[in-house]
Amino acid sequence: MKAVAEEKVADEATATPAISDERRDEIRDELSNLDEQERAAVEALGEAQAELARIQTERRELMDELLGDAVQPDALELTPAMADGAINALKAEFDKGADETRKAGYRVQEGMDFAAVEAKLRATENEEQLKAVYRMVQAGSRPAVVCEEGGRYCIAETFGQTLSERANCVYDRKAERQVGRENCNGNAVTQSQKIGVPLMEGDIAKAHMVEFPDTDQYCYDYIQATPEERERGGAPCASRYSGGACVRVFNARNHGDFRGWRGALWV
Repeated sequence: MKAVAEEKVADEATATPAISDERRDEIRDELSNLDEQERAAVEALGEAQAELARIQTERRELMDELLGDAVQPDALELTPAMADGAINALKAEFDKGADETRKAGYRVQEGMDFAAVEAKLRATENEEQLKAVYRMVQAGSRPAVVCEEGGRYCIAETFGQTLSERANCVYDRKAERQVGRENCNGNAVTQSQKIGVPLMEGDIAKAHMVEFPDTDQYCYDYIQATPEERERGGAPCASRYSGGACVRVFNARNHGDFRGWRGALWV
């Protein structure tokens, strides 16, 4: 009997003290507040990490720009089948001839030999150019051999309407920082570097982007700017509108549905 009494006293000593209903409600409110604070802290941490990543990326890009380092093209292991496909697409465009290409909206130099172009592209030292042609074909930018100069051939993007994947971009990283990364689709210079194709030279655009077959469509695609143009805050575009075409300098921060970029390379 005495043992039972002692056990009861021990149980009462270790039992959880009873709390009032009022205090229980207060604890629940405090726990709920702590849950909200925890969620807010996790969200703030995520935002801080994203901001840190943005700062680090921008610092790295600025250092690259300061040191003159360009963005490297995306890695690509070019198989023989991929190489053949790129060259076949280029050959199909080449075979259209001067009349058909003009109807498609661009002009080509006559009398060129595609076998010479192919030989250059298949040369080991021009592997990166062939990869770039492959990327252009995959992008649907309609690369075409437009002219020859001193034994080198220019392969230019001859698409009509601004490519949707490139639309809404500004000219370069400086313009992108000014506009805000969240407000545009990147920049033309970086995008062209990632596929290994320089922005089109102004002389090529003026000589070969001569008309637009669809008179109700428009495009204003960035091409190479001179240092003087960038110093003044501008960048040229190969502009097509109402069936005509010209090269005009715009504000390098301009972006929109008809604002992409156009590239060309020499091989």
